[in-house]
Amino acid sequence: MSDIAALQPDKQRLTEAVTQFVIDRVAERVYRPGDQLPSESELAKRLNVSKPVVREALGRLSALGIVQVQQGKPTTVKGLSVTPLDQFLRLAVRVTDNGLREAVELRRAIEVEVAALAAERATSLQLEPVEAALEKMRANIDGDFERWLQGDLAFHVALARCSGNALLEHLVNALVETIKFTQRALGMQRDLRDPAATVARHQAIVDAVKAHDPAAARIAMTTHFAVSDAVIAEIARDHRRLDRY
Repeated sequence: MSDIAALQPDKQRLTEAVTQFVIDRVAERVYRPGDQLPSESELAKRLNVSKPVVREALGRLSALGIVQVQQGKPTTVKGLSVTPLDQFLRLAVRVTDNGLREAVELRRAIEVEVAALAAERATSLQLEPVEAALEKMRANIDGDFERWLQGDLAFHVALARCSGNALLEHLVNALVETIKFTQRALGMQRDLRDPAATVARHQAIVDAVKAHDPAAARIAMTTHFAVSDAVIAEIARDHRRLDRY
């Protein structure tokens, strides 16, 4: 083994150690959003590593959305970012053979619990954006499909805020592009689409949440997603038919 090859694992270990050092300090709120990190020289001296190791660690942290690195300026801590997970999910949905079905299954696993927690915890003030989004859908039942999609997305994102669970809210925000993908794919099936029935299902979710009935909210959200299964099955049949020709 060459000297360079032998040194590489050690450099990776040191880079990971510096990366974890900063992550731990952010988690412990030693470094808060907007704070400047010590300079590369200071971090290198404090952690007994080289400046290139610190630079590589900061690059990793930047890619994770934890810090902002700007040429000639101090590196600063950013707030929590869902960007890395968002990018992963966007790619995963498209490279997976059954991406649409699996994306809907993932949403169902998350959003059924979101609805139940919202029924337990949501205030009338928190529900206002949910109802506003539903009204936007209702206003575009036979109108602008893009505005309909905007209302549909806003409904699910606003409902996540009502869950009172910051991690679930972050997760739904990370899923925004994936949600758009599923909504558009299903919504484009014009012959299978029933906008009025979709609005009614969303209204049932709102009614259960306003009644503070978690069990009913779970059932309403489960029912909403169950309708997607038939549409996905029809899309799959169409693809199989096309594959024969």
